Amino acid sequence: MAKKSTNTPTPPNRWLTVLTGVVLGAIWGVIMWGINAAIHHSASGIVFLYIVLTMAMIGGGVAAFFGAVGVKRAGDSLSPRFRRRGK
Repeated sequence: MAKKSTNTPTPPNRWLTVLTGVVLGAIWGVIMWGINAAIHHSASGIVFLYIVLTMAMIGGGVAAFFGAVGVKRAGDSLSPRFRRRGK
């Protein structure tokens, strides 16, 4: 007897989605720092860290939001399901 193949799509890895957003945000932060350094001549390490970390956090937040929207569209639950106790 032949096996039935079930082609259920694997759910996206949420951590990988957020990490990708953080990395892309950090890269964008480096670009923004370069523009800031070229225009304002403020190329200090503190400004570099501030811009890169801020953009990385924004990128992670955006990736988490859009990842959650994609999960919700796929029908997965975002919040934990609690069972009600019978009395």
